[in-house]
Formats: sequence, C-alpha cells, structure tokens
Amino acid sequence: MVSGLNYSTNAKKRWLRLEINTDDLLQVWSFNWGIMDVLIGGKSSIDLQELKVRSWQDATEFLRYYGYDPDVPADAQKIHMVICEAWNFIEQYLMPFEWSRGKQPPSQLLYTHDARDIILAASDLRPEVATTQAWACAVLRVMHTIAHIDGVTKYADIEAARTQVMNRFLKFVFRDQDGKLRFGDRQTSVVLDRIEWKLRKSRESIILKLLHKKANVAETIYDLLGIRIITKKLADVMVVVKFLRDFHIVTFPNCNPSRARNSLIDVESFKHNVDMLREMLEDGRIKPQEFTNILQGLTKPLAAVNSAANPHTAKGYRAVQLTCRQLIRYPNPALRWQEKLRSYLGEKDISEQVHQICTEILQLAATEPQDEQLEGFFPFELQVMDEASAAQNAMGEASHDRYKQSQVKAARRRVLNRVLSLAESAS
Repeated sequence: MVSGLNYSTNAKKRWLRLEINTDDLLQVWSFNWGIMDVLIGGKSSIDLQELKVRSWQDATEFLRYYGYDPDVPADAQKIHMVICEAWNFIEQYLMPFEWSRGKQPPSQLLYTHDARDIILAASDLRPEVATTQAWACAVLRVMHTIAHIDGVTKYADIEAARTQVMNRFLKFVFRDQDGKLRFGDRQTSVVLDRIEWKLRKSRESIILKLLHKKANVAETIYDLLGIRIITKKLADVMVVVKFLRDFHIVTFPNCNPSRARNSLIDVESFKHNVDMLREMLEDGRIKPQEFTNILQGLTKPLAAVNSAANPHTAKGYRAVQLTCRQLIRYPNPALRWQEKLRSYLGEKDISEQVHQICTEILQLAATEPQDEQLEGFFPFELQVMDEASAAQNAMGEASHDRYKQSQVKAARRRVLNRVLSLAESAS
C-alpha cells in the first residue's frame, strides 16, 4: 500500500509539472489587492480607486452577480434610474457650486443609461482618461449606496414600524391636572419639557449618511425613526432611562451596546449621590422633597465630552443616546391582491367565465400558502437630555446645521477626492 501511495504521489507531481506552466501560476497567484482589502481587510468597496473589468461581457456578469441584469428591460430601467439619481445627488449636494460653473463629468458618462459604460470607464487606467476614470468611480460610489437603500427598505413596512414603536412610548406620556407633560405612569413620573419625533429621514439624508460611514450599507442606518425625550431637570434624565426598562418600552437585549452613548451625566458621581441620599432618606435625616432638591442640585453635566464615536458630532453635544430595536409585525403585502380578488368575486355583474378564471387563480395561489403576517426587527434611535442641554445642543458647534455640513464635507471628500485633485492639478 505504501508503494502504491508513493506511485500516486509521484504521478500527481509529474502531472502538475506537465499541466501548470508559468502563465498558469501567474494567473493563480495574481491578486487584486484592493478587492482583498474589501473582503478581509475591513475596507469599504466605495473606497476602491479602480475596478478591473476589462470587457463588456465582464461588466454584464459583474452587474448580474450584483443583482441586476442589464439585458432585462425592467432591470435596465432600474439601473438607469439609479444613474440619474446618483448624478443628481452629486450635483445638488456634493458640488453644487462647481457644477453650476461647468465642472461636470464627461457627457459619455453623464448621459449614459447603461451602467456598463461607467464600469468600464472606472476600469480604464490610461493616463489620458484619468479624469473620466475618476468621475466614473465617483458616480459608482453613489449608485452603490442608492442600490443598498432600495434593497433594504422595500422589505419593511416602515410606517407600520414607526406606529408600533411610537405607541409603546405614547402609553406613558400624559398631561397631569396642572397641564404639565409627564413621562411614566400615574404613580411615578417625571416632568418633561417636550418629546420630539423624527418620523421621516429623507432619502438624501440616508444617502449622505451612508456615504460617510465606513461600512456603507443600508442596514447600518439606525435612525429611520428618532425619538428625543427632553426633561425639565438634569437628574430626571436618569429616571427616564430607568423607566424605559421598568415599563418595558425598550427591552435591554434588543439594545445595541456598541452604540450606547452618554455625553451628559457623570454616572459614577450620580450613583454615589443617589446611594448617599437614599441612606439619609431611610434614616429619616432628610425628607422626600429634600431628597429631590438635593439630588437635582448635586447632578452636574460631564465636564468633558468624548465624541470620538461619531466624528461629525460636535464636542458640545450632550445627550444620553440608545440604539434599540423592536419586533414589528405587519400584514403580508403579497396577500393584498388576493383579498381584492375575493372582493371582486363577490360582485354581482361578473360573468361566469371571469368568475371561474378568478377562482382558479385563487386556488393556484392557495397551493403555495404564505404567512398572513410578516415580522422583523426595526431599529430606532433614542436620545434623552434635559432642557438646558437641548438648548445648548441647538446652538453653536452642536447645531444640526454644523453636523450636516460636516457630513457633506466628508461625503464630498470620499466620493470626489480624485475628481477634485485632478481638477486642481490641471488648473
């Protein structure tokens, strides 16, 4: 048996020597290191500076495996719509001034309806077409972002999700007999200044946010629904967070710990003060009203704020932030046509032939039953802050306008860096 194994191994070595030549070895050990960085190095695909698609057929296969067949009319139309939206986004949000002054992409890219033209241009590394290649890479980055958004949002009933999440909160928001807005239940509650709902995130805002995020995938958009609870007193912020758990408004296993942020309250100091005052209250050294007054006076905001988690958040922004998710159930939209067809069958003026055809269609649909309800986890972002911090956040460096400007600058650099640098060197 040993000699047989040796013979087999030797025969295999001879076969390898005969079949694999220099060209084959070069092909096997040729790597696209940019793609390797995306696959295993943590690099985002939109940060690639080039593609290596060499033919029309290769570009077709690239798109097919991406998810769209450019030779299918419906897919071709979708691709064209994405191209148009991507160019419009670049013009309106990333370089409105330069675009209006004539700094625009080459016409063969701007007016093409076929993504293969853009893919091949992004793969052309000849020096004489460097500007065209840079523009092609730029628009592909935005196109990829738009495609991800469409691929995620179409499978969720976002309005149903927002309604179900909001209802959990609204059960514990009420006015007392003095007209004060409160959060909690009738036995234990805190006074709020207000509660704000961010019910819609514009498509442009989602694209902009994804373009400056490292991962650049639509699943990383957590604030399709945003809730901001603003208390009158700073210490009450901690009570609101406690109530979220006590009243099962959020479930802690469904909170994302990597996205929990506290830039508002020194928790260790707060814990010390609460424990001290609880002991004094139990011993009868202070009265309940004194407990509240003393705690409010001792609770101070953090002296320094670390905003490294989000480079676009101003250093002065103060809040307790949670990213949560809630299981949402909603009617299966695929079944709505069946309901409409059954309703149609109930009408009196239908011919017998039409009635028979409709009945057969429903019978065929019944052979592949679908769930009446769909379900999935819907993410939302929650911020809690006091009235004074909310006023500070709305001013100066912490304002939303500055935050948005920072996002635009980051997205502009990421998408158009080579386009702009080539233009500067040419001028």
